This record gives sequence, C-alpha cells and structure tokens, in this order.
Amino acid sequence: MSDNIPFDIQVDIMNRLPVKSLMQFRSLSKSWKAAIDCNDFIRRYGFHEVENHNVMIVLLNPSIKRSVGVSVPSYMDQPDSPKMVLGFGVRPDTLDPTILKINYPYYGEGPWYVSVFTLSSGRWTILGNNHLPRQTIRLKRSGQACVGGKIYWPASERFVNDHGGVYKIYMLVSFDLIIHRFRVVNLPEQLSDLIPFPFTISHLGNSLVVSSSYYLEDIRFLCAWALKIVGGFVTSFQMLFNIPFPVDHVLKLLGFTKDEEPIVEANVSQQLRRSLQVFVPNAESFQNVGVEGDSGSFAVGHIKESLILFNFNHRELIGGFNLM
Repeated sequence: MSDNIPFDIQVDIMNRLPVKSLMQFRSLSKSWKAAIDCNDFIRRYGFHEVENHNVMIVLLNPSIKRSVGVSVPSYMDQPDSPKMVLGFGVRPDTLDPTILKINYPYYGEGPWYVSVFTLSSGRWTILGNNHLPRQTIRLKRSGQACVGGKIYWPASERFVNDHGGVYKIYMLVSFDLIIHRFRVVNLPEQLSDLIPFPFTISHLGNSLVVSSSYYLEDIRFLCAWALKIVGGFVTSFQMLFNIPFPVDHVLKLLGFTKDEEPIVEANVSQQLRRSLQVFVPNAESFQNVGVEGDSGSFAVGHIKESLILFNFNHRELIGGFNLM
C-alpha cells in the first residue's frame, strides 16, 4: 500500500478486507500488524458505512388499510455500538406512533445511542444521556411489551465476583412514551427466586407478563406470571399457568387470544422452521394453527380500530436519515 495514503485510511481499507488477507498484511508491516492486533481494530472489524444500506419500518393501520414507510437512520456509522434493538409503541394521550432505535456494543460496557421517531414530527431525535439507563445494561431481544404508556424489555447486567466468576442479574427496562425516558425496573426477590432465567415478556390486558420454561425430570414446563407495576416498581405478581409440554419442544410465549389462551412460538424436535401454536384447555395441549416462520419472526397483539395514518398517503415514505 502506498506511503502516500494516510495511515488512518489504510486502516479503514484493512477493515474492509477478508480475514485471510488481513493475516497476510500482518506479516508485511510492523505498523499494520500493530494496527490489526489492536483491541479497537478487532472490535470495529467488519463495521463500516455502506451506501444505501438502510432499514425501513412499515407502519400499517389495518382499520383503514393504509401504511407508511419510516426510514431508519443507518447504524453502520456507529462502529462502537453495532447491536441494534428496535422498539415500537403508541403514546397513550395523543395516539402518536413512536419508534426507538437503540444501539450499543455487543459485549461489555459501552455507550448507548438512542434515537426516537414520532409520527407527528416526522423526524428522528437523539436522546440525551440523562434519559438513558446504565451503560452496562443490555436488552434482551426476546420480545417487548407495551403496557400503560411504556415499552418494556427483558434486560440483564453482567458482573464479576471476587473469585473472577461471571454472573448476570436480570431485570426489566421501560421506556416512557410521554416523557421519553428509560427506567430500570428491578424484579422482587420473591419473583426472582421463582422464575427461571432468562425470561421473555408479553402482556395480558393491562398486566405485563414474564414467562420462561424449566425442566422437571423428563418433562418441560412453560410458566408465566402477571406483574403489576406502579411508579417503576413491581407491586404485586401472580402465577398465570404452569403448563407441561414434551421435552424435545421449545416454546416461547408471544401473547394471548381473546379468551386468554396462551399463544406460543414452537420449535418441535429441533426443526428449522417455527410454528404458531395455541394452548387448548379442553385438550390440555398446544395445537398448531398452521402458521410457520423463522425463529423470532412472530409477534402477537390485539387490533384496536383507529384513524392513525388517516392524514398520510398510502405507502408514503417519511423520516430522514439525518439525526436531529
């Protein structure tokens, strides 16, 4: 590589090379070897801005059969925070659809970058650090739930004990759709002793639901608790069910039918495709409803008729890529 090329540009070029070529570069120059072996380079490797590599979220109102596309700012310009979590909810007092784009590093402690889009403004804004949770907290991409004007995620925080052992503490993280602020919701010790970790979340009516599964001899059980949260604290909880299912199945609670029957994403006997299943109390078993998809591709929610998107053209594209 020519000496006329600034070294930082040389490093950026190497960041785009395949691993095999990088190994050859290490043996050609001491400065290249030092740059490639640097922890910062290793952490950033593979993340670079890609032209026209952007994300679009589609908001659909089935009541009026109208949809709009929202352009999501590329996260490729944040190499320190390549992991992206998206959140969605509707502000309860104004019915303003709100989208969150959350970025942070895959591992360890690192900065959060959070952008918020509101349909009423048609633009993205960056949240200040005073609105964010601790940098050591990581959200679990095992679903979200919107209850009482707040979006909730399961989350965890990693610690190291005096003997060098690593352990995690699990919790909930909420985002207030009115004041645009995150809050950590700790689980009561009594609930932490009961629920297997990690857990997933959904909602039933106005209650947040946490669920997980556990083994007991040669049977697995899907269990769930309904939580009442007031002022950022879990004030009460109660068990909803404890359902046995075959040990070679993997079930994830997604939500409930109008009759409050559990709806799950099921992986049967390690098949590649997942199926949507509903628990039928009379049969005391889960029954396939005939819908299949990839892992994590299912979402369940209740439809509420509204005029949201009425003032927009069908398939209109909104939201720029410049963070405000």
